[in-house]
Amino acid sequence: MDIQASRSSTAQDSLSVLVVDDHTLLAETMIASLTDNFGFSVVAVGDVDAALETISSHGDFDVILLDYDVPGMDALQGLHRLKKANDGRVVLFSGTVNRTTVELALDQGASGFMPKTLPLRTLGNAIRLVSDGEVFLPSEFMRRTSGGDAANFGLKQREQRVLALLCEGMQNKEIGRELGLDEVIVKMDVKSICRKLDVRNRTQAVIAALKHGLL
Repeated sequence: MDIQASRSSTAQDSLSVLVVDDHTLLAETMIASLTDNFGFSVVAVGDVDAALETISSHGDFDVILLDYDVPGMDALQGLHRLKKANDGRVVLFSGTVNRTTVELALDQGASGFMPKTLPLRTLGNAIRLVSDGEVFLPSEFMRRTSGGDAANFGLKQREQRVLALLCEGMQNKEIGRELGLDEVIVKMDVKSICRKLDVRNRTQAVIAALKHGLL
């Protein structure tokens, strides 16, 4: 069954979010939480085919949250179809996927992975981050699966902390507030991280951190 949410009266220019999840209660909760707390315009459907139909009638969404186990996924084929139809910005939204699945999804152009256990505030920030073209990965997921050595890349302890917060979708000002640093220092750390990981931007740094098992 498809579930629709009305746009918040104060959010005419809000982000549009499509939730693809066949758990009705969760979908209803997502609609209420994201609309009431962030003013997002949220639509929920129960399978990949319904999502494609909704994109066709609605137009592109700013972000799609895609459960890995919904009908029509066919491994990651559903992700590929939705990414193509929505011009990207599709995120795996699940509590069960493993590191390998996340890496495969990133290789196919997913905009990251958001576990269903994310705090609401973090989820809202992560959605905004993805809508801006960035990739979101929870640092806790990376710590549980890490097997690399940040020292091999010359990352200092503070840079590792900054990288972890980048993976949580925080902007430089938020990272500075969290770590008690001036924003200019955070900017310098981000540039240093990108140089040491041999990447061009913070999005690529997040992906590199996952692939190398850092943090």
